[in-house]
Amino acid sequence: MDIWRIFQLIACAFAVLATALTVAAFYFPTVAYWAMWVWCFTLWTFMFLVPMPIIERNKKSNQFALALSFLLSVMLAVTVNTWLQESYPATHGFSRGMLVYSASYTILALLLATWLKLKEKKNK
Repeated sequence: MDIWRIFQLIACAFAVLATALTVAAFYFPTVAYWAMWVWCFTLWTFMFLVPMPIIERNKKSNQFALALSFLLSVMLAVTVNTWLQESYPATHGFSRGMLVYSASYTILALLLATWLKLKEKKNK
């Protein structure tokens, strides 16, 4: 079994576990922090499989776009985390902050990878 298939299976296992923990968090609130961490691991494995190969392949010619996407993801994460702290103070903590950053970086990395992929196809 090749390494990519193993990572795909790990990502699927994390997604199933994260979904189960999220449902369990409605009944057992202490499980919410576990669910947040498993969602972080799910996003990280997804990042490794989907947008990162495209970004790594094109990073030398698009360093400015890569730096801009990182800056925007940090700014988005800080803004969303501040809003969540004001709206939902009970969930404040490192787990939520890490999940918010992981989600914002995943979204912006997917947008960057999509743009780079379209740029690749246009140049071919």
